Amino acid sequence: MRPIFHRTDDRSDAHLFFGLLAYRIVNTIRHQLKQSGINHYWTEIVRIMSTQKIVTTEAVNALGENVQTRICSEPTRNAASIYEALRYGDRPFRRIKICSTQCESQKNENTVLQRDTT
Repeated sequence: MRPIFHRTDDRSDAHLFFGLLAYRIVNTIRHQLKQSGINHYWTEIVRIMSTQKIVTTEAVNALGENVQTRICSEPTRNAASIYEALRYGDRPFRRIKICSTQCESQKNENTVLQRDTT
């Protein structure tokens, strides 16, 4: 281990806590994948999983509202096998639609979040 330099003991403790937490999470994931026959290094797992993207489209509709739509792409075959081995769904969400309007007098933003199931 290399030294960590923080001004207070609390920050050093937090640094150690999150470092050990990350180590535990990585080892748990790799252990579960090895039980399913997936023996990749962590960097390869990250590379495979980074192929799945979130696409955000933003536009203004006829009512002057800002509309954002977020769609999660389909995972590759390798990413889908990792999700399956970890017993996760292959997408964190299908589609999220966010409509927001801005009132001229108050400049407050009112946001309505709608989750489409399609």
